[in-house]
Amino acid sequence: MTVQSYFGLDNNENVWRLVQRSGGKTVFLQQFKNTVNGLDELAGFIKSRCEKPRIYIKSTGCAALGLLQYLCGIPGVEVVFISQAGFNQYQACFSKSIGGNSKAASFEAEILADCAERMI
Repeated sequence: MTVQSYFGLDNNENVWRLVQRSGGKTVFLQQFKNTVNGLDELAGFIKSRCEKPRIYIKSTGCAALGLLQYLCGIPGVEVVFISQAGFNQYQACFSKSIGGNSKAASFEAEILADCAERMI
């Protein structure tokens, strides 16, 4: 188990896409349904991967707030919500280091994970 890992979560079509970054590399990519069981699995997965997760989520209204309920059960978690305007700024700054490695479906989640890893 790592001491700290960085995650980006993006919601699309009732699915949460999770990207985990460590040491400047994407080390994990998975999708979880936006259901009670899916969110339980997501929180359990994050708990099993690290001790102090830092999670960046693009603000998606009710879906993001519902997810927060599950993420708050993770000890030592740090969750940051990013507005669309903030995401656009991060994307302009960081996407050059990610763009060639990403699948289109996970691109936003990977940018968010990269931001979580770089930001203090």
